[in-house]
Amino acid sequence: MGDVSGFLILKFDEKAMKSWLSIITGFLLLLFVYHFPEFFESFWITAVFKTGFLVLAVILSRLQGWKFLEGFGLSLTGNWHRLVFAGLLTGIASFTLSIILSVGFNFEKIESSETISFFLKSLPLISVMTFFPSIAEDILTRGYLYGHIKFLKPTLWILLSAFIYVLNHIWRLNEGLPVLTYLFLSGLVLGFCTFTYRSLWLALGIHWGANIVFELSNQGLKLTDIGNQNASTWVLASVWGLALVILIFIQRTSLKGYSLK
Repeated sequence: MGDVSGFLILKFDEKAMKSWLSIITGFLLLLFVYHFPEFFESFWITAVFKTGFLVLAVILSRLQGWKFLEGFGLSLTGNWHRLVFAGLLTGIASFTLSIILSVGFNFEKIESSETISFFLKSLPLISVMTFFPSIAEDILTRGYLYGHIKFLKPTLWILLSAFIYVLNHIWRLNEGLPVLTYLFLSGLVLGFCTFTYRSLWLALGIHWGANIVFELSNQGLKLTDIGNQNASTWVLASVWGLALVILIFIQRTSLKGYSLK
């Protein structure tokens, strides 16, 4: 009996090891495909690999036991479209607010601005261009983690997701505390939304909306720092911190929320 018991435990351990090997290998593959275009200054390489990332994610999802991407929090059932829309509004409002506050407090100055017509014409293309990097990073740093390690306590999972989100910005890790702070706080917001709603759609909407405003402001506004060059980044970090507080308040007062421990 003892020999049989030992055999079963060994077999279970081998199965668990193979499972974790599959999970880690999948993550490393996604990580490679996500960052590979950054070694080249080519729009087409970037476009191919960012869309290819989604193809790889679907393949991995099927190999790991799901039909499509529902295991990574991207189920096309229920109110997913409302979550995306709410997220878009939140992301757009958050990043826009950070610009308004930075200009209002004289941390930045608008040297010049394009016309409203320019922004409207640029919006469709920028929306498409920012969608694929947004959803790819969301799957990599949140959806994939949710699919495989959601057994962790919510607070621990959210912190881990935010930490990985920061580390995923490999080329920005040497830009100082303000950048790391805003990345970590935005990672907490997006991780909180993912775990609370058991879905990646709200987080995707927020991330996508913020990226849209970021690209629009880069192309349509000429902003100049006044005084402390880090002040506007601290404002952005503060806005994400405020968004996190508001989301926690909504979660705790909503009957549909989940208590975090």
